[in-house]
Formats: sequence, structure tokens, C-alpha cells
Amino acid sequence: MALLLNQRGDDVKITEEVVKAAVGNLRSGKEVIALLLDQRGNEVKITEEVVKTAARNLSSGKEVMALLLDKCGEEVKITEEVVKAAARNWNKGKEVMALLLDKRGEEVKITEEVVKAAAGTGLSGKVMALLLAKRSDEVKVTDEVVKAAAGDGFSGKEVMALLLDQRSNEVKITEEVVKAAAGNSGSGKEVMALLLDRRSNEVKITEEVVKAAAGNSSSGKEVMALLLDRRSNEVKITEEVVKAAAGNRNSGKKVMALLLNQRRDDVEITEDVVKTAAGTCTVARK
Repeated sequence: MALLLNQRGDDVKITEEVVKAAVGNLRSGKEVIALLLDQRGNEVKITEEVVKTAARNLSSGKEVMALLLDKCGEEVKITEEVVKAAARNWNKGKEVMALLLDKRGEEVKITEEVVKAAAGTGLSGKVMALLLAKRSDEVKVTDEVVKAAAGDGFSGKEVMALLLDQRSNEVKITEEVVKAAAGNSGSGKEVMALLLDRRSNEVKITEEVVKAAAGNSSSGKEVMALLLDRRSNEVKITEEVVKAAAGNRNSGKKVMALLLNQRRDDVEITEDVVKTAAGTCTVARK
């Protein structure tokens, strides 16, 4: 960039897309945006999209955001979308959020959408823990927030445990929450086990929950095995459940084998089940 500015400066147009690329640069974002501000500052417009891009920079988000706040001051608007972008940054979210709270706390609004983003960010609950520590009164643990935590494929167990530990009275274990856990392809077994251990009486194993487990693309077998082991009498193997397993491209074979092994008499192979399997399965070519 320095070479282009020095040798072909007149041809270098500093558009919003260029600025976004600079602040989103994982390795040298701070250095590139500093160069642009130093040499072409009057052309660098700090739009909401630019600030959002800085907030979600997975490597140098904190450093880039700190530079923008320091050099551009009032041009940097901390909107809900910016705060959500920081909350969703699965690698540097805690650092970016802490910076925003420290430098521009009065502009950081902790809305339901922000809390949902923090609950589902996959950062071992660090962003959620920060929000609970710094802005507890503004963190509302709604059904949508609990669903987001239950469905977090990376850190669902950690986030859910944090919510249960610190805000248990606000955590409602609805069917939608249990479905989200059952369908969580990354940490579904762990989240479901936590819910069964901590809030067993509220966990209802409905047909929709069992379908979600049967259709879980990565950990369907593990979640289904857990349900069969812990709540077998509530697990109804309906045609819809069998179809969900038959239509599961990734782990469906394992789920179906488990169902046939443990609940063979309940597994009805209807035409719809066979059609679903025929339209989903892959056969290696010779």
C-alpha cells in the first residue's frame, strides 16, 4: 500500500471498500489504516460498515478499534450493529467489547440482539461473562438468548453453565431451547447432558426434540444415545423421527443404526422413509 501511495498516489482512490479492507486486515490492520489516515486522512470515511468490520476482525480487532477511537473520535459511531459485531467476534470479541465499554461505554447499548450474539459467539462464554460483570442490569436472559446458548456449537455448554450459575431464575428451559440443544451439531451432547443434570424436570423430550437429534448433522448419534440412555420412556420413534434420520446426510447412517439396534420394533420403514433415504444417501462410484 505504501508503494502504491508513493508511486501512483493519484490513481489510488480511498473508497469505503478500501477502508473496510484495511481495518479487516488480520495481520496488519492497524498499520494499514494508520498509513491511510496519515497520508490520505481527508478521504478516509469512518462509516458504520467500517467500524463493524474493525469490530469483527478476528486477529487485530482490538488494535484497529483502539486506533480508530484515538484518531477518528466522533466519527466512530458505536451502534447496535457494531456492538453485535464485537459480540460475535469468536476470537477477539472479549478484548474488543472491553475496549468499547471502557472508551465509549455510554454508547454501548446491551440489547437482546447483543446478548444473543454473545450467547452464541463460541468464545467459551468470555463475552457473556464480561457483559454480566460490567453491565449486569442490562443483560436480559430471554428465551431467545437461552436458545442461542443451547445452539452454540463451540461453547454451548460453557455459556449455558454460566447462565445457569449466575442467572438461573431467568433461564427457562422451553421446548425450543431443548430442540436447539438436540440439534447442536458441535456441542449438542454436552449441552443436553448439562440440561438433564441441572434442570431435568423442565426438559421435555417431545417429538420435535427427538427429530432435532435424529437430524443433527454431526453429533446426532451421540445426542440420540444420551436421550435413549437417560429418558428412554419419553423418546418416541415416530415416522417423522425415522425420516429425519434417513434424511441426515452426515450422521444419519449412525443414527439409524442406533435406532435399529435399540428400538428396532419402533422403527417403521414406510415409503416416505425409503424415499427420503433414496434422495439423501450417497453411493461411492466404482
